[in-house]
Amino acid sequence: MKITVTIEEPTDVFRSELLELLSRHATAVEVDADWTPERAERYYRALPPRAARIIREAAQRGGYVPADALREDGKGLRGHSGPLTTTLLKGVKEGWLPQGIEQPLIYHGPGYGPVVGYQLRDDARDFFALAVDKTLADEKLAPESAG
Repeated sequence: MKITVTIEEPTDVFRSELLELLSRHATAVEVDADWTPERAERYYRALPPRAARIIREAAQRGGYVPADALREDGKGLRGHSGPLTTTLLKGVKEGWLPQGIEQPLIYHGPGYGPVVGYQLRDDARDFFALAVDKTLADEKLAPESAG
């Protein structure tokens, strides 16, 4: 038997009770923590502009964006990528992203020091490309429909 449950905007109490129930039956529960087109779009739209730009540039470049392409006037990228994690955690807390979902970007760099690039995970790349395209198309339509 397979049961799929989708709950949009659950209350904190409901979410806690459901997670407690699922934990009691953990051996029989499989959590869907994969990126989907809907999850990618909601996440992308929830990002602040600088973080969204990282996703957009990576999606439009086939999945990878070098950090130099994101720097403006040689400035660093400090503060650009933090909201990626903050938004992911917010999505999990609010219930529109599942517990255990992975960050869609892989950071490339020397370990310590500046990041040299960002790569969308292979399993999320196409979903984020769709999310970016849809969002950009919606933004182009918005001024026309407002008038």
